[in-house]
Amino acid sequence: MGSGATRRRQVAAGPSASVQRRQFLAAAGTSAVAAVGGCVTVSRQSASPLSADLPALDDGGRLPVRFSCDGDGVSPAVTLSSVPEPTASVMVTATVTSNIANQSLLWTLWNVPPETERIPEDLPREPTVGSLDGARQGRVRLGEVGYRAPCPPPGETYDYDFQIYALDRRLDIDGGTTNEDAVEATEGRVLASTRTTVSYARAGDVTPLEGPG
Repeated sequence: MGSGATRRRQVAAGPSASVQRRQFLAAAGTSAVAAVGGCVTVSRQSASPLSADLPALDDGGRLPVRFSCDGDGVSPAVTLSSVPEPTASVMVTATVTSNIANQSLLWTLWNVPPETERIPEDLPREPTVGSLDGARQGRVRLGEVGYRAPCPPPGETYDYDFQIYALDRRLDIDGGTTNEDAVEATEGRVLASTRTTVSYARAGDVTPLEGPG
């Protein structure tokens, strides 16, 4: 897991924020929420924990430039060490949490096989990821499929949550659906999850193609 103290915050309710809060509470059920190495793990009466990490990201730290609109804008790698039983698939999401008026999901990746050990950096921006046995990616509301690089307005610092979920089934939804619909489909299906929070401020006058993110 990334280093640094776990950061907890109240996230104001926007369309995707309320979706993720409902999903998070459904995942937690009556189980405890434990802070482990800078990541938050939620278990729904699972015998083994979810051990997953984004090795290039430090919880509470700064997002590396290459994952932003100032750099190559590629998706970060994810490593999976262990998943709880009976995990049937893994999901990854990225959400901007700082901007109340623009809270949105920047990335959803789902139906990753539970035996996967590593999700590589720089996934193709395609609805179906062949290298991950047909895992699927969602799209932002304006239509772009795959990872949307964080790109806050100049002079502002935004926080971003990267979450990894162990699900008890594969999601029967097509790649290219909206990120919000993909997250809605996980309600009641989460066995465990981790969260890594990073911040980012743009280095220069990069103008986002579709508004700040």
